[in-house]
Amino acid sequence: MGKLQEVVQLDLRYSAWATRELLQACARLAVADQNRDLGVSHGSILGTIFHFHASERFWAKCLGAGKIPPLHEIAAEPVPAEIHLEKLSTECDQVARAFEDWFQSTTEEVLAQPLSCRISAAVDFPYVRWQLIRHVVNHSSIHRGQAIGMIRALGQKPPNVDVMSYLLKQHI
Repeated sequence: MGKLQEVVQLDLRYSAWATRELLQACARLAVADQNRDLGVSHGSILGTIFHFHASERFWAKCLGAGKIPPLHEIAAEPVPAEIHLEKLSTECDQVARAFEDWFQSTTEEVLAQPLSCRISAAVDFPYVRWQLIRHVVNHSSIHRGQAIGMIRALGQKPPNVDVMSYLLKQHI
């Protein structure tokens, strides 16, 4: 496995682990608190997780298909009024598996190739696959941090989802 593959695999596995840790912490909250609009990010803790999950699902589908729709066709999926933790957890696991399956069939050369996205009538933007993964992980990390802040605002102890914690757990 090449260095680029190692980094992408680390990013994908870390992000899946961090989301699982966050969802497990949510399971300790009352359902009302999971869905309470705290006025941050996408309203509730689960609303925020749903948002980054829907984005991950979109990008996993694009990577699997090897194409990105034109920018004007891309829209954020609306957050449902109420989200059920069990269903969201299952769906997050499915997306993590989709990324892992895609990655297992991807070479270092493919990771360095772009997927083109039409961003205007005259401009196509080349999203390099490994950079797209970095975007996905970064986007999810930002929103996990917001959800962790909401857990703290509810007076509860959030999980430690820092990448260094993930790396440490891999070596223990």
